[in-house]
Amino acid sequence: MAEEQGQEQEQETVDASFEFLQWQPSYEKHKPYEVFLPLASFSNSNNEIPRSNLAFEPRSVRVRNARGRRDVFGLDTHGFEFARHASAVGDQLKDRSAVTAHYVPEMEAFLQRHLGGGTDVRTFCFDLRLRQSIDAAEFSKRTVNLEDGFDALLPATHPHIDQSMQGAISRVQRHMGDEADRLLKGRVRIVNIWRPLALVRSWPLALCDARTVDANDLVTCDIVRRRYVGETYFGKYNAAQEWHYLSDMDVDDLVLVKVYDSDPDVPAKCCLHASFELHAGAESQPPVRESIELRILVFTES
Repeated sequence: MAEEQGQEQEQETVDASFEFLQWQPSYEKHKPYEVFLPLASFSNSNNEIPRSNLAFEPRSVRVRNARGRRDVFGLDTHGFEFARHASAVGDQLKDRSAVTAHYVPEMEAFLQRHLGGGTDVRTFCFDLRLRQSIDAAEFSKRTVNLEDGFDALLPATHPHIDQSMQGAISRVQRHMGDEADRLLKGRVRIVNIWRPLALVRSWPLALCDARTVDANDLVTCDIVRRRYVGETYFGKYNAAQEWHYLSDMDVDDLVLVKVYDSDPDVPAKCCLHASFELHAGAESQPPVRESIELRILVFTES
């Protein structure tokens, strides 16, 4: 028994490597950016514009396992929380028609119930993304359609927040049309719902306690796409940050990740998150980690 307890103690935290944004003096003059489209129209023979001016540095951090204490985390206090939910879609979560017709409305309804608390909550899913932890060299040979969320990407290893404050407002204006101005007068949130498609043995999702993130840890970055220029945050390393993950997540496990909250009285406005390689260097190859993430606007009108 003592040996088992010792093993559990050793497994409470793990070492993880993340690619944090490395501040560059050039950012004082040129805002960080990344372009996701062909650059021929931005280049000439004398001065080719690079696809990105982002620079990252690997940093090792301790990530604490939330298994056995998952209920202590909350969206408004930590910026994330865990939930259990069995989807009626079953094993069809990579099927475009099943996800669009059934899973998205199912999870919007779940979020309305979960966040409502007796208050009318309106939701709008504006994006989704599949991810697979396939070999990076194999992935590099693919031509990925970044406009298609069903064209799976690798797990993201850069601590980030999908939308900055301005990026979130721009999302509302882009997706809600003539209603945007009225909706922006109430409480606006963006919440991501992350679900694994099988038992997670590798590349789990790590989440940073929002209370341990300093405002100076977050750097805005322009994300340039063919039809839209958004703004996101990348995270800089700070030893004070506290990171958590939930081990052995299965298909009924959810992570709710807060991306934005307009309520000035709520402690947690957003949550840095990223995936990391669990058991790096192990002799046996772990199973591929697959996940689906919905990105949802949440409106509470006052």
